Amino acid sequence: MSHPENNEKNRRELASKVISTWSLEELRDYVAAEFVDNFKHDELEFEGTWDDFKDSFEWSEELRESIKKECPNPGCFCGACE
Repeated sequence: MSHPENNEKNRRELASKVISTWSLEELRDYVAAEFVDNFKHDELEFEGTWDDFKDSFEWSEELRESIKKECPNPGCFCGACE
């Protein structure tokens, strides 16, 4: 079977049609997995995203504790005090 040309327009249509069949939970899982993989392979991406969102969400105690170990100021979770 022949295939359409692999160009931006056709890739976008194919991707849109595929993901239109996914549930919201499946979409979130996929996006989260992509972020995790990107963060694993790109430390600067992880740090930049953390800097952008560190004050925007309620983080797990485990995550906050991991920052506290690196920070000499008790109770500070900024991660910039190293």
